[in-house]
Amino acid sequence: MDIKMILGILLASIFSKNFALIERLGTGAVLENERSSRRSLTLGLGTTLVMVLSTLITWPLNKYVLEKVPYMQTMAFVLVVLIVVEIIHLIAKNILDTYCKANFVKFAINGAVLGLCIENSHADLVTALVTSAAMGIGFMLTMTVYAKIKNTLIDEEAVPPTFRGLPIDLLTAGMMVLALLALNFKF
Repeated sequence: MDIKMILGILLASIFSKNFALIERLGTGAVLENERSSRRSLTLGLGTTLVMVLSTLITWPLNKYVLEKVPYMQTMAFVLVVLIVVEIIHLIAKNILDTYCKANFVKFAINGAVLGLCIENSHADLVTALVTSAAMGIGFMLTMTVYAKIKNTLIDEEAVPPTFRGLPIDLLTAGMMVLALLALNFKF
């Protein structure tokens, strides 16, 4: 794998194939985000770590064990993601509880992590790891930018009452999707 391929995966994963906005995986974690930009960045970094570690475990598991029983893939991947999240939570409990509090379980139920593991099961290991890191960075940027827009740029008082709350959140996410669709990288 050369640098052009890595750059292509990075750009495509962050912009034109963003899991949270374009692929609509893990959207709940973004839309329900009531954190500051800094805490969103931390949650995004944690999600990136979970994506990379889960891919590191699920890829060989799929290649050497689950190819003969493909109907077990989703259940096995969910179990692996839950175990990875719990191990990370046990190791870094003090740091993560400060930033994430009770929302740490969102790592485990994030559809983006499971979708990424399933998608990466058909690629080679190096490509799968680069893709998982790039998708995690894209997810982190989406959460951070969305939190910044939601917390600073949207004046709730200026929004008509019928559009307050979830409707304005969905409109904001939709505008972010349109901006990303204009950057359709194909490598």
